[in-house]
Amino acid sequence: MGILQRFTDIMSANINSLLAGVEEKNAGKLLEKYLKDARENLEELKAETSAVIADEMACGRRVTAANEEIAKMDRFAEKAVLAGNDEDALKFLGAKAKLVAEKADLEKAYLMAKENSDKMREMTKKLMSDVESATGKMAELQAKLKLVENKEKMDDLNRKIAGRTEMDGFENMMEAVQKRIDAVEAKSALNAELSDKMDMRSLEEKYSDDAQGEASADAAADLAALKARLGK
Repeated sequence: MGILQRFTDIMSANINSLLAGVEEKNAGKLLEKYLKDARENLEELKAETSAVIADEMACGRRVTAANEEIAKMDRFAEKAVLAGNDEDALKFLGAKAKLVAEKADLEKAYLMAKENSDKMREMTKKLMSDVESATGKMAELQAKLKLVENKEKMDDLNRKIAGRTEMDGFENMMEAVQKRIDAVEAKSALNAELSDKMDMRSLEEKYSDDAQGEASADAAADLAALKARLGK
């Protein structure tokens, strides 16, 4: 891919536009893919940017060297003129003219290399910013999804607890209380019933004619036996 096309693609990329209208769960997958691709592109772009910057530096050195050679030819031409040697001065000036023409080509190459390196620098900075932004959005989205997940779990738990409290839990509690009340009342009733029966039995025995007759008959028989033994 050419530098201009790559520059256009990277500089026009917009994470917010990329995520517009995308559901949160799908946004997470989209961000993961974007981050993976962007980090790979960033590493490649750094290497390419370094190479382009190195080319710019080399072109700059060539222009500097050409300027130094041109200045040197100027000095030699002046010395030749001062020495009265116009022929040598012309040779130096001819060499200078050739260097000036070469320098124009070197400057064009340098300007092109500098333009490329500036774009590569800008692309690298933009992509680094996008990766940083996407990383932040990813962390924010994951935190948001975690909160939603926890809220859904809590809502589900609350629904279960609420249902059990309002219906089963309340009914079970009332049933248990009623059982305890019934047990207490049954025990009290039993005690009262047993007590009444015992009192009635004692009372019946006290006033029973059979019991009194039997007791009197036994006493009379014993008295008769005692008198016979004593000869009375």
